[in-house]
Amino acid sequence: MQIAGDIEPNAHILSFLGDVDEGANRRFFQPLKAGKLDRTDFDARIDAFLADWPKLHPAQTEHMTFMGFSNGANFILGLLEKEPAIADRIVLLHPSNLDYTFTKGSDAQIVLTSGAMDTLSLPGDTLKLSKQLEAVFPRTTLKLLDGAHGMTEQEITYLQDTLR
Repeated sequence: MQIAGDIEPNAHILSFLGDVDEGANRRFFQPLKAGKLDRTDFDARIDAFLADWPKLHPAQTEHMTFMGFSNGANFILGLLEKEPAIADRIVLLHPSNLDYTFTKGSDAQIVLTSGAMDTLSLPGDTLKLSKQLEAVFPRTTLKLLDGAHGMTEQEITYLQDTLR
């Protein structure tokens, strides 16, 4: 949430925590097994969120941005598979390419970031993902930054400049 506030100090922020425990971390879906997504678990969690979203969505919202880091970014990609117009802007920080299928797109602005030395969300795979997204979301951009699997000041500055 601090990063969201750094990027847009005047934004109203609605934050979600995943309900899958992994040690001290909270995830939105089960951990990968042998690098593969448990698609049944993933889809069930996406469907549950989308069923609740009409009750959670702020009514007076003029513009909506979804932002997620790593597991959160991957969860948002699952939302885009089923509801491509769920938000005006999508910020995917260090997402993984987990064999998503996008049959429809929208005019949403999609910004992806990746670290050149990221060993969890491989930059080459993120590039492939950005090309897949561009096919149905024409306002997709990818920024490759120095660093690994974490947020840097360079990344925050880039997002401030890009999203304002």
